[in-house]
Amino acid sequence: MKDRPLQTLAWLIIAALVATTAPSGYAQKAFPLPTYREAVDKSIAAESLRATAAKTSDPEVWLGLAYLAQVGSPVRAELLDMAVKAKPEYAPIASVLAIAMDGSDEKSADELIRRDPDNSLGYYLRAELLYQQRKEKEALAAFRKAAACPELRLYENTTAAALFKALDALNLKGRDRLCAASWMATRSLNFNTVCLQPLYGSLKDLARSADLGTRKEISELLLVLGGQLHATDFENRTFAQRAVMDAFQLKAEVAYAEKSPTVNGYVAVVQALVSVQLSWPGIEERKQTPLELAHFVAERIYGAFGVVEPTRMNGTYLGEMEARVPDSDKARFEKTKENAVRAAGALIDVALVDPDEVIGAYLKGLPPPSTNTPGPWVSRTTYVERLMMKRPEVFKAAAANEDAMDALLDAGRNDPVQRNMSRLMQIGLAILEYASDHTNTCPPTVSVLFENLKYLKPPQEAKSVLTGKPYVYVAGGKRVPEPSRDRGRFILLYDDTASPGGNYQCVMGDSHGESMSPARFKEQLANQGE
Repeated sequence: MKDRPLQTLAWLIIAALVATTAPSGYAQKAFPLPTYREAVDKSIAAESLRATAAKTSDPEVWLGLAYLAQVGSPVRAELLDMAVKAKPEYAPIASVLAIAMDGSDEKSADELIRRDPDNSLGYYLRAELLYQQRKEKEALAAFRKAAACPELRLYENTTAAALFKALDALNLKGRDRLCAASWMATRSLNFNTVCLQPLYGSLKDLARSADLGTRKEISELLLVLGGQLHATDFENRTFAQRAVMDAFQLKAEVAYAEKSPTVNGYVAVVQALVSVQLSWPGIEERKQTPLELAHFVAERIYGAFGVVEPTRMNGTYLGEMEARVPDSDKARFEKTKENAVRAAGALIDVALVDPDEVIGAYLKGLPPPSTNTPGPWVSRTTYVERLMMKRPEVFKAAAANEDAMDALLDAGRNDPVQRNMSRLMQIGLAILEYASDHTNTCPPTVSVLFENLKYLKPPQEAKSVLTGKPYVYVAGGKRVPEPSRDRGRFILLYDDTASPGGNYQCVMGDSHGESMSPARFKEQLANQGE
């Protein structure tokens, strides 16, 4: 199973939370997402939020207005301070909300721990920050503290209720309300993806060079992480399942090393979990299964506004909507674009029947537990799963929208920029396959891949679609970094001519393709000694 990508809409450029290195150390920095509607832009402007806050004395409204503030806006801190002063029990909620919307660093993680000492979230954020700074011992200690907490609290039911109350105060209705809510759901889901999804990978990395006793302990930490994530919301249950699978895989490895008879039981559990995960994101032939599709509906509704209202995007959006296809492909491309606009509009229309119910399912955590629940092992149905049963037409429209956008992507594949990235990624995958067969070491040259048809064969070429020049291969003879924190920052090969957008196309050590800004591109090459 592949992890959920940071940018889950392949056809929508989302400035999601990303890792950045600053003088103060590693941090998870958030970047603003466009809202796609002028009315929403005006409502979330700092002056609008302040003016609306001045008209009420309700701290819940202030909390919701703070939630809506754009990334980096100082008004968020102002409104959260007002809410906490009026209602001190909001203090831990305010810390979680600020991190989810603006990003995590050492200061914010420490503040959350101070305000909410038995919430594992602060310790997990601290652990990830320490791990990325290569402070492995301190990171493992923080993971231990997180596992000792009773639960991981995101306070989503409280913040969701506050958000909708704020939308009322701003008088956002209809399409404006749906757009604002789906925009917020996308931002919240991005936080889960970037700050919570990497946790199990970091724990696995810590186990690589550890002794058997520590590896056994880390397997238990992974189980605790899985349980804590499972008890938060629908989205995080995907990550919980992966954490549990990694836990049993690690247990199987330890049992095998110890020649323990329990190895067969652990292997059986891993195999069972893998078979279940075949219906999750990343498996092309199964991607329209209802449960998988459900994970992306809120984001797809948000993206649909960018499709039906392209004038709001200022020409820097939805690359598939503006593909530079050859003349022979233009008629097909325009037809699929029209279909995509219709499907996006239909998805918006069906969600408009009750925006709060549809998007609220993704903004909330879990329903309150039943008072007659016989034990903690009983799993609660999420709001999203309830929505699937109650409003199947929403998911049907989402599936049709997905088909239309896939068709548009396919129709634009002859765009030279897209073809170039596709070719880079195919060669990158061949490099990684070779490395897997050769003690994690990349081939000395790209030409070696063509000498063994197992990896590459004509008519494939290691040349730029844009210029015809050979790609620059910088990983020759080098080992692919094992830690997950490093693989995604390790350039395998790149096109040394900037694309029309001014960025440099590269393929990285975890197989993803990336268009880097010139500054980041130069920095990354320097970090690799190039």
